[in-house]
Amino acid sequence: MTLVDRFIEVNSWTASRKTALLSGFGLVAQIGASTIAHFAYASTAKMNMPLVDQLMGVFVLVIAANFAISLLAARSGKEARWTAYFYILCYGTCLLSAIHGLGTWSSPMIAIFPLVVILCVLYYDDIRVGWFAFLYGLLSISAVGLMEVVGVLPYAPVLVDRTVDAQRSAGWIVGLISTVMGIFVFCFAFSVLVVMARRRQSRLLQDAHAKLSEQTRQLERNNNLLRRYVPAQVVDAIANSQTETVAGHERRKLTLFFSDLVGFTEISERMEPEDLSRILNEYFTEMTAIADRHNGTIDELMGDAILILFGAPQATNDADHALRAVRMAVQMQAAVDRLNAKWGADGIDEIFRVRMGINTGVATIGNFGSSGRMKYAALGKHVNLAARLQAMCEPGKVLISHSTQLLIHDQIPCQQKGETTLKGIQRPVMTYEVL
Repeated sequence: MTLVDRFIEVNSWTASRKTALLSGFGLVAQIGASTIAHFAYASTAKMNMPLVDQLMGVFVLVIAANFAISLLAARSGKEARWTAYFYILCYGTCLLSAIHGLGTWSSPMIAIFPLVVILCVLYYDDIRVGWFAFLYGLLSISAVGLMEVVGVLPYAPVLVDRTVDAQRSAGWIVGLISTVMGIFVFCFAFSVLVVMARRRQSRLLQDAHAKLSEQTRQLERNNNLLRRYVPAQVVDAIANSQTETVAGHERRKLTLFFSDLVGFTEISERMEPEDLSRILNEYFTEMTAIADRHNGTIDELMGDAILILFGAPQATNDADHALRAVRMAVQMQAAVDRLNAKWGADGIDEIFRVRMGINTGVATIGNFGSSGRMKYAALGKHVNLAARLQAMCEPGKVLISHSTQLLIHDQIPCQQKGETTLKGIQRPVMTYEVL
């Protein structure tokens, strides 16, 4: 994990956990600063070292207490935003005491307060915490500085060398105040703007994500609805920007499947419309589910008839197309038997039988129609041959052509039914029944 990733993770923490981390670093830094200050100035006569050591010890204790309290709050898992305010009070008071000890108007430590304001706003990602740090620093420094000027508080009490008193002149104070306060206001305003911009970007990103999610859901709904009227493979080709696959016309070798319910016209006259509608819906639902499992392109649902293509718009090889078509037909016949048993248990006394014909041959495939409405379809004599095979098939059987049988004979057993002359087909056709 990079440093940026770690910072993003920390930014999502609760306020109490952030405070525990910040005060922990602060405690280590304060112990180090106290140790360095003691050894650096112990051999000089410029500072009141007992007072310095006393102040440094108090600072360590205060920050340690803050660390312990915020750590307890963090372990509870609560937000505990008050720990941020408490940290500002504790650390701000220690910092203010150090500034006062070195002389408010002459100590370079006064520049730390604007940095603290920036840290509070950006680190806690909370403008309210930033306001508190800004107002506390501004008012406390002003109050202590004013009390030093009027003599209520001693000026730079930890300094033995009093040359610092020369920096209490009115001109020096006015210049320092204007500079520090200007930096103070700028740092606060800048950090607030950064947080507000970050929040606005976050809201915009969330809105964009929500809009994109809604558009995605709408596309999915439209896609699912479109699949009810257009072959799923055609929808996928369009969705994947493969419009050239379905837009034009081409000659391609296909395996074509036709099926038809036997005596459907007479059955429909004997049945109630509600029962007939339910049976058709259940029949087509089961048949299309089986076709989808074999990746067949459902080209037509015409009354009680079904036309399914193998090899367009997606193609593998001729043998695979034929095998999938025949295996699909066998599963469909088995499904019809199951449906008849189910319908019989529901009080339907009609027995439904289906004829199925399969042929393999070259056909013209593509979009046909007008500029306002197109249909993806296959045309040609081999499409008609599949329809003729279906018409002469025995009910409950699957009849295939010789061209299809050649592609599947080593995997699916078939029984030769002999040659037959079909309407619209010049040459006799050798037919086979799938066993």
